[in-house]
Amino acid sequence: MTIHLALYKWKDSATREQIEVVFRTLTALGPKIPGLIGIACAKNESKYNEGYTHVIFVRGKNQTAIDAYRSHPEHLKIASIVESMEDRGIGVDFSIP
Repeated sequence: MTIHLALYKWKDSATREQIEVVFRTLTALGPKIPGLIGIACAKNESKYNEGYTHVIFVRGKNQTAIDAYRSHPEHLKIASIVESMEDRGIGVDFSIP
């Protein structure tokens, strides 16, 4: 399994409603992309968050599925919206047996 994890600190101008729309849209992509196991989006509740308030967690059968997620037209559209809303973001990809 390959996991893609993204953490975000939003610009002050990003509203809760905008974040919720982004997360609903991303979550709905899961069933549309072969090889994806699931997409979860949530508020980061860790006291060690360093200002990263939200997380996107994508599980794929392999890196090919994660790559298909990244290049999917609907993901590209929402990613451009995320880029306009984020102050900072970090992504991590890793594989586990």
